[in-house]
Amino acid sequence: MRCFCRLLGLAGPVWLLLAAAAGAGFLAVAAGAGMLATAAYLIAMAALSPPLAALSVSIAGVRFFTLLRAGTRYLERYLAHDAILRLLSDLRVRLYRALERLATARFDAIGDADLFARLVADIDRLQFFYLRVVLPLLVAVMATVGLGCFLGVFAWHLIYPAVAGFLVAGGVLPLVFYRVGAGLGRVLATAGAEHSTAVIDCLRGWRELAAAGKLSQQAERVVQADHRLAQAQKGAAGLTGLADAASGLVVNLTVLAVFLAAAEMVRSDQLPGVYLGALTLAVQGAAEAMLPLTAIFRHWGESMSSAERVFSLLIYGPVLEKANREEVPVAYDIELRDVRFRYQPEGPWVLDGLSLSLAAGSRVGVVGASGAGKSTLAKLLLRLYDPEDGCVLLGGRDIREYRSEAVWASMGVVEQHNHLFNASVADNIRLAKPSAGENEVVAAARAAGLGKIIDEWPQGLASSVGENGHCLSGGERQRVAMARVLLKKPQVFILDEPTAGLDPVSAQTLLDSLLAGADGRTTLSITHRLAGLAVMDDIIVLDQGRVAERGSFDELLARQGIFYEMWRLEQDLF
Repeated sequence: MRCFCRLLGLAGPVWLLLAAAAGAGFLAVAAGAGMLATAAYLIAMAALSPPLAALSVSIAGVRFFTLLRAGTRYLERYLAHDAILRLLSDLRVRLYRALERLATARFDAIGDADLFARLVADIDRLQFFYLRVVLPLLVAVMATVGLGCFLGVFAWHLIYPAVAGFLVAGGVLPLVFYRVGAGLGRVLATAGAEHSTAVIDCLRGWRELAAAGKLSQQAERVVQADHRLAQAQKGAAGLTGLADAASGLVVNLTVLAVFLAAAEMVRSDQLPGVYLGALTLAVQGAAEAMLPLTAIFRHWGESMSSAERVFSLLIYGPVLEKANREEVPVAYDIELRDVRFRYQPEGPWVLDGLSLSLAAGSRVGVVGASGAGKSTLAKLLLRLYDPEDGCVLLGGRDIREYRSEAVWASMGVVEQHNHLFNASVADNIRLAKPSAGENEVVAAARAAGLGKIIDEWPQGLASSVGENGHCLSGGERQRVAMARVLLKKPQVFILDEPTAGLDPVSAQTLLDSLLAGADGRTTLSITHRLAGLAVMDDIIVLDQGRVAERGSFDELLARQGIFYEMWRLEQDLF
């Protein structure tokens, strides 16, 4: 019911269009009923061989209702789809804006393919709530009232069998089939989502799957998901066919009941015989509004399931803003005071009382074993999360006192995995500064070591990087990400394993380029590799969420503690 109310609330901006579409749908049904009734009356009158002038109004009426039906049906489709497309577009924009306020790291539990399916397939499926549930119900109610008023002009007792039959066809039967197939729509939506997720995972990761020898297993997963979807569709189609048959039977019985009641009136001279066919076929034409209602059980279940999947994205609460100010920090020294953080309320502490400081313009390296809290530290600095206890200070002020946009604008990040869009190299670099000119982009690219692409590739920086950068090598992808940061020229550089997966020579070259571009700015280098850390002003060794050691490269080696053991193992490895 909560999803139902929420979906109705989303229709607020387009309710006039939806109301107009419902009105046009009612006119289309009324025109169809009027066309059949007028044609029946015309045939009955023609059988009495009256003067042609007596039939002219009926002839014109048939033409009028025929044109009206075609025009209003087109208008209904146009208005309904215009409203739905506006509504879905608005819903996507509102959802994207809401998600923009949430930390991307908060979707770790949701796979990329599943998130994509929710944002595309599930939102598309919500259109059936309005097109196949709300609008048909409104048209059916108006059609029932309109038919009752029409029959009441001739005799009140004709209303009872017609309205009773319509209530059964449009009210009782949908409820019965909803009870019978209550979970079928949800099963169908879930099966469709699983199928989309499996296909997207297979298409996006086929290279890795093939390299790991798991491609056949993923293909089998797609086949199984396809089978489950086909079974759900088969069950839904069978129940829909049964519902349509039951609805048609009730409608025909209703028409028969009205016909018998009207025939009795004709026999007792209470109704002219020429109206018998007109009244009967008017009921038949108005019954068109009842037929779509039997499929509500399916569309309701699908819509509610999709709505739950879409709205569930918003249960991840946004990072709270303490103030509405957007001031740029006046200084870029960083300090953490007794920070404690964990990802789950009952989970282990990832950072447990962490305290450290980074002077503005300093170069600090952060090392430690996997799970020591290095990447979590970067997420806290970027306000993807807020600490559970303690505080993070930027320029001497609690980072929560700035708006997130101000914090993000002052920081540049190069990660181990950086997303590249299927666009040109220049466009991917320009993401950091859309207003940058061609010369700025080229300068940033050369500073990042992309001179080979500029000088040797036929299209230079206009070359496409492919889906997620598949046309580039690992080092080139990292250099594109580095060029973004250099183009942005942030005050704080956060380097989170930027050289992972690169050979030692390429890694050192890349790191040297980054540090050259970050000269004079606060730099935090998070890494497993110790090579290159000798140029850092300070090195912090994290262990179980706390500072275990701190000092210069030479000082830490001289202590022969955790850092020394890591360095010795790395030397043995290489």
